[in-house]
Amino acid sequence: RAVARERRQGGDGVNSIKRKPLDKVPRMYRALPQVNERLLSYFSLEKDINDSWQDLIKKLNVELFSSGAGMGKFTTYKPIYKIDSKYNKLDGNMFYVWGIKSYKGEASINYVDNTKTAKIDSISGFKKIKKPSLENFDFTLMFPDQALRKDYMLGTGVLNSIFMIAMYIRGANNLMIELLTKKKFAHYYIDMVGEFAYQLNKKILDRIGDKIDYYRLWDDMAMQAGLMIPKDIFKEFFYPWYKKLYAEAKKYNLITLFHICGNANEIIPDLIEAGVDILDPVQTSAKNMDLKYLKKEYGKHISFHGGIDVQGFFQKAKPLDIKEYIQETEKLFIDSGGLILGPAHEITQDTGIENILAAYRPDLL
Repeated sequence: RAVARERRQGGDGVNSIKRKPLDKVPRMYRALPQVNERLLSYFSLEKDINDSWQDLIKKLNVELFSSGAGMGKFTTYKPIYKIDSKYNKLDGNMFYVWGIKSYKGEASINYVDNTKTAKIDSISGFKKIKKPSLENFDFTLMFPDQALRKDYMLGTGVLNSIFMIAMYIRGANNLMIELLTKKKFAHYYIDMVGEFAYQLNKKILDRIGDKIDYYRLWDDMAMQAGLMIPKDIFKEFFYPWYKKLYAEAKKYNLITLFHICGNANEIIPDLIEAGVDILDPVQTSAKNMDLKYLKKEYGKHISFHGGIDVQGFFQKAKPLDIKEYIQETEKLFIDSGGLILGPAHEITQDTGIENILAAYRPDLL
């Protein structure tokens, strides 16, 4: 194929995101800590993944070490929260800023509703609470490593999960009821979260927007079959904030990513309209989320990050089946781009080494 790939800061994945013909579909890796440890041992690498992540992905022959909800686990930058909290180190999403507690589950961070804000029953009640302040963040220590940028994508995006934060400061039942029956009240606290997200991320981008490659936003509001909320509710309460956040990122010509698990079909056109370049995690086990369907329906307007099912296929399939899936998927995207291929979520500890190698290093089998 006589197509020269464009080289630029951010790595080879940029060409695919921009839906250009490819020589090779770029890959990404993301996994739970237990899987990282097994692979570091398998490849005889240093045990600390913080020091060995670049060596590991070179061994796996992939371009990106992704996080659970973004394109760069070790290349995503955020400010430091100056108020000490025992939850700080545990919650990388920083939901503790809103008084949302968390604990470490077997496979992920789990959150607990803020019981104080969940009891508030009026706008005046929310006006009285102590809200997060930009003054409580230290932005001065964000120095995106420009040497890393030659090979990897650098990004940002934090505390912009407006639906998720609203759900945990109100409780899921309260939020769902209020979105339908107490709209003025719901607008107040959702817009409170949205405005803080916008001001915080604007300040981050003001500082490092010209030194990074992508902006991420994650908000899990879908299930296996469809959205948790009606589309018109999404458009009224959340879409305007997403559009505003992405517009700020586009001022710096950043690639934009939206993470939503489950079946997001109903709002993919809206995400495209809002300025989203790449959809993550492409949970292929959910309804109408297989890559063939998504490429046919939306592939001219948006790219994809993920696409290998880890809800059963990656764990239970034979290595040959995984190799065949990878080959078929590459054929689907090689001429058009539009995909960074990898697990839809972090690879779980019940996935055998042989299956992981089948996806990344079949030559070692």
